[in-house]
Amino acid sequence: MGTRTDRKKKKGIDPFYWKAALVLAAVLFLRTFVMGTIYVKGTSMEPNFHHGDLLLVNKLPIALDYEDVVICRISRGETSENIIKRVIGKPGDEIVIEEDMNQAGETSCQVWRNGELLEEAYILEKMEQIGDLEYPYTVEENHYFVLGDNRNASTDSRQSYIGTIAREDITGKVFFRLFPFDVFGTVD
Repeated sequence: MGTRTDRKKKKGIDPFYWKAALVLAAVLFLRTFVMGTIYVKGTSMEPNFHHGDLLLVNKLPIALDYEDVVICRISRGETSENIIKRVIGKPGDEIVIEEDMNQAGETSCQVWRNGELLEEAYILEKMEQIGDLEYPYTVEENHYFVLGDNRNASTDSRQSYIGTIAREDITGKVFFRLFPFDVFGTVD
């Protein structure tokens, strides 16, 4: 009769290692294709997302809707980076951003989509710049018009060097905030 070590050698690889390998493979699959995390950098999405927030992102190819918060990959020359923005326009939409002067003589910009003024309770403050696009601007097929919530500190679709974002460059939709813990939970 052999020792316990001899019997393990005859059985092959320990079941623990098979389970660990399976768990590792599942985690890598989920992290690569289903969900990921991203840290917010900068102030372009304040007051809703702040520098250092840790967010969970759904990477599955789901339909995008107005006001969804998405992660976009933008390229500048040989470098690319991920930015977080809000969907304002979908393919075929006509976007107009125009300056408006109130009775006190203060100027602010308003966003119109398909002839309707957007009511945007989520923005930090009134927008002061329309960017360098020519309006009306029709969103191309398979592209999205995205803006930051902190319009006066956001680089977004208003600038022609960013422009609209191709669907394949939207890498995911934000659905959950992991950190900071005081605002831990789902993202609307």
